[in-house]
Amino acid sequence: MRQYIVDASVILKWVLGDEREKDQREALKLLQNWVNGQATVSAPPLWQYEVGSFLGREVPEEAETKMKLLLNLHIRNVELSDTMYRQCFAWMRDFKITFYDASYLAVAHEIGADLVTADAKFAAKMDEKGHICLLKDLNLDAER
Repeated sequence: MRQYIVDASVILKWVLGDEREKDQREALKLLQNWVNGQATVSAPPLWQYEVGSFLGREVPEEAETKMKLLLNLHIRNVELSDTMYRQCFAWMRDFKITFYDASYLAVAHEIGADLVTADAKFAAKMDEKGHICLLKDLNLDAER
């Protein structure tokens, strides 16, 4: 079974927008695969703060409901280990990325999963490190 780490850019697509939203279909397919037991989905606990901040700022009247829906999915939270946070600092220094973004990729490396993100700039910058896939390029049909 494939393991995926999802970042806030993917998680938000599960509760925002409609089919016209960029990559919405791929995000919902990933969610469906996970719900059907065809994949596992994890993230560092940071996702809750990033998603909560966005929801509270952009859709305040719906924020609590949408956050509750996401929390009820029980995304597996993976805490950063000493090795992971040291890797985050190295990537911050070498690639000029945020600790937030680095933490998702560090978790992917640690558990042998692929990070799925809708952030094209980040994916391009970190592609050489492996374990990262742009949401629009995720081909779940090929994995069955």
